[in-house]
Amino acid sequence: MVTVLAQANPVPGLDPSRGAQWIPNYDQLISALNGLTLAGLLFAAGVVVVGGATWALAANRAHTQGVTWGRFMVIGGFVGAIVIGAAVAIVNTGFRLGS
Repeated sequence: MVTVLAQANPVPGLDPSRGAQWIPNYDQLISALNGLTLAGLLFAAGVVVVGGATWALAANRAHTQGVTWGRFMVIGGFVGAIVIGAAVAIVNTGFRLGS
């Protein structure tokens, strides 16, 4: 029964490059995603700056816990920026592996 239904209604292939044809409000979605990407990168840059300042001030005052927090903020900001920047490649690789 399942094979008969599968043969009767084949699923059409989707081409992501023609997204404007089959996704409503495609341009607005792309614009929103680009804005979220920019916000994420600016947030990561802010975390690096604040973390660097925390690290420097804590090291100047010999506050070991502050040094650790600052270091983790700097590393986390850099890792976040790399992940956000590589998100397109990660998604495309996962899509190719799954298909």
